[in-house]
Amino acid sequence: MRFAKIIFLFGFLFACTKSEEVKNILVFGHAGMGLSMDNSIYHDNSKEAVSLALNFPTSNGVEVDVRLGADGTLWLYHDEWLEAETNGKGCVSDMSDLDLSNINYQTLKKEKLVKLVDVLSLLREDQQLFIDLKHVNSCLNERVDFERLKEAFEEQLNGHKNQVKIICSYEYWLNELAAEYEVLYSTDNVEEGKKMIQKHKSIFGLVIRNAVIDAQDVQWVKQQSRTVYLYDIRSLKGIRQAYEKNPTGILADDLRNALEERGYAL
Repeated sequence: MRFAKIIFLFGFLFACTKSEEVKNILVFGHAGMGLSMDNSIYHDNSKEAVSLALNFPTSNGVEVDVRLGADGTLWLYHDEWLEAETNGKGCVSDMSDLDLSNINYQTLKKEKLVKLVDVLSLLREDQQLFIDLKHVNSCLNERVDFERLKEAFEEQLNGHKNQVKIICSYEYWLNELAAEYEVLYSTDNVEEGKKMIQKHKSIFGLVIRNAVIDAQDVQWVKQQSRTVYLYDIRSLKGIRQAYEKNPTGILADDLRNALEERGYAL
């Protein structure tokens, strides 16, 4: 009986320790309330979705996908082609602000495309915004102009620079971006990610798909004094698996369940 009590006590203490670890994991809404989630009230990357995600009292912020428009304005949009999700055609990079402001998502609520500046003001002081930088214009099959992109960030972050982290998957922009912002490298390959944080000392860490990294590799990244954020977490099972790896944070497609599993009251 005494042995059983000891085992129970050990298990209880271990569970409490794990719970405290989970409570330290940061939780962000992926593209607002989730990327391409059928049960989401609003379309991903819409102002409405971002606002809802930020209004959860315990939300640490959101991740959004950002593209540079033809007029030098930064817009939220995930897909390469406008016709994939909206009533528009072509690519964000080739469209004027006037044209983009008249485009709606193909959803029941017909949300409009939104400028980055219009969601920055929604952040609370204790929240952060991850900007997943979409650097290719698929209509021209070329990268966007890096100098114009840097100018856009400088002009449009509007004093929110300290609340912004930039996610970049193009190696040759990492160091220059990292000279001004907190930059994370995005990859689906763990070994490539390890090489990048060893090669580029200026970047803060990795953003990587939950399914391709295990707890051991997560801890290796953290031991290099870098951060690691997991994404593509679309179910309660996936949320729990991600938490077991103890990353710095997660970009959750099911934000409500992710926050509840973390143990904070909503």
